[in-house]
Amino acid sequence: MIPPSPRVLMIGLDAADPILVERWTADGTLPNLRALMAAGASGRLASSALHLAGSPWPTFYTGQPPSVHGIYHDAQWRHERMELASPAAGWLPVQPFWRALEGGLDVIAYDVPFTASLEPFPGTEIANWAVHDKLVPPASHPAELLAEVRRRFGEWPMSQETFGRSRLEELLGLREHLLENTRRSTELALWLLQRPWKLAIIALSAIHRGGHRLWDRSSVEGEIPPGPGEVFDGALRDLYVACDRAVGELVAAAPDAAVVTFSVHGMGINSARHDLLDGMLSRILANGEGSPPSRGLLRRAGEALPLGWRRALTTRIPSRLRDRIMTRWQTGGLDWARTPAFSLRADLQGYVRLNLVERELRGIVPPGEYSSLCDRIAEGLAGFRDADTGEPFIEEIHRVDRLFTHGARRDRLPDLIVRWKYTLAAPHRKVAAPGLGVVERSTPGRIPGGRSGNHRGEGFLAVRGPGVPAGVRLREGSRLEDLAPTVLALLGARARVPLAGRPIAEVVSGGGGAGD
Repeated sequence: MIPPSPRVLMIGLDAADPILVERWTADGTLPNLRALMAAGASGRLASSALHLAGSPWPTFYTGQPPSVHGIYHDAQWRHERMELASPAAGWLPVQPFWRALEGGLDVIAYDVPFTASLEPFPGTEIANWAVHDKLVPPASHPAELLAEVRRRFGEWPMSQETFGRSRLEELLGLREHLLENTRRSTELALWLLQRPWKLAIIALSAIHRGGHRLWDRSSVEGEIPPGPGEVFDGALRDLYVACDRAVGELVAAAPDAAVVTFSVHGMGINSARHDLLDGMLSRILANGEGSPPSRGLLRRAGEALPLGWRRALTTRIPSRLRDRIMTRWQTGGLDWARTPAFSLRADLQGYVRLNLVERELRGIVPPGEYSSLCDRIAEGLAGFRDADTGEPFIEEIHRVDRLFTHGARRDRLPDLIVRWKYTLAAPHRKVAAPGLGVVERSTPGRIPGGRSGNHRGEGFLAVRGPGVPAGVRLREGSRLEDLAPTVLALLGARARVPLAGRPIAEVVSGGGGAGD
């Protein structure tokens, strides 16, 4: 085993894709990441984003699968109330491992995404400052630190994501905003690193937003002139370069520390078809007869509002009222007494929930019919094809009770998870299944949300430090749950919370496949 490191610096590059990292480190575009990979162990991490797009950050910081921590989206179903709500400490209590280190080790944590609350611990933390997803307003521990940050660095929240395609000048403005976001976050992180620390976790979020909106030209509305078009085409690469520069500055500020650079999931083409799921599910439940049920006036009105307006509205009102509005937008028009299953909010995969007796507040499906209804829905979904080409677009349909065999919060997850084929989702105009009829897309030939890129179920990891052998590649099978135990092994520390993973052997013992 390797000797404990004096300090460990973790740098999270939110949604940095391993394919792009490997490509751009190989050609010299990302020299600082390239140096870290050459000097230590590196490779890919299997991520819970493969099945639940919003789950990977909680999976990382709890060291547990989604069935244990229960978080998979920024607005989730609460079956005991039959409503949507943002994950919060009151009903999904989770504790990040760095707040539970034995021995009172000094910790600094900056902007780790999907943290729903702060609590006192022996360390310094700033949360929800410049992240892609804000579950709660910005906060700090100690509480007075936030005011000092504002005095020194001003405000620069991540801009609201727009809904639908955007004009080229807006997306080029987003590029500038994200470059500035990275620069300012790095300045703040360097200031925080001047404090005493044994473990520091710094997360940068620009690549996440950029990956969604700057992946390719399908995000653009209108004409694309040659000059600005070339700038747009290089925008995502520019964000990776800026983050690589930030990595170099952070590493230089802690020359004695072991360095762990990582992403919890990647970003690639947008393969999301979840906008078609409501229609497909309605056809299955009606055995292909009749029209899909009305979605309700309020739901249609809510979906017509730009995403930025919706988020601005729902962040400026009390949480209970916000939850009710989100619920009406999602479930408006449903008659629970006649609804055996329904779709849940999603960004990538498709999620289906059964209206189960003894679980849902208004459940109608007897437990004895659960399995047969799951099978019926899965069989029906698998029969759909693109109506124009005849090509299938579903990779797998998972039953959650079989995908996750244990976990106290498994009942918070969907019952069925639809994984789409990793192909472009935009071209669909309509989809069809024998005996079930046709479902037409509301935006034929394009994805309604306007995202050109979306999550992939792999992250990356590069670790350099005392005793970590140079040039070692991680074996296939390293998981996101293994990251926290690996960091604790580097520190020679323990946590007061259970962790499901184990230290990655290539990092802590130097074994495995050097070279390839």
